[in-house]
Amino acid sequence: MENNRFFSRVQLLQFLVAFFVTALGIITAYYTTIAGIKLDLSQKAESVMVNQLDKRLSNIEVLLNQNFLNKEEFYQFSQNLQNRLSRIEYKLSELDSPSRTGRLPGMDKK
Repeated sequence: MENNRFFSRVQLLQFLVAFFVTALGIITAYYTTIAGIKLDLSQKAESVMVNQLDKRLSNIEVLLNQNFLNKEEFYQFSQNLQNRLSRIEYKLSELDSPSRTGRLPGMDKK
């Protein structure tokens, strides 16, 4: 009888081990499946984002090509800008020069 009881404990222990291993396998499969689905969704979302960014960059490129200056216009713009900066620099040097000589601004040179 004792022998029979011992056998039932071993069977019970084997059943419990098999049950926990099976439960852990089911839980692992569940979380692996969920992680796989999340990974697939993130890849799809990433490809959608890349496509949207590509479209936006294409639109910006088209706008820049339509509104950008050609070489002649750019050269003329840069010359005008250099002329303006030269005039500003000259006026600033005129305003700065009387203070170096000790004269007050507004006094005429003789």
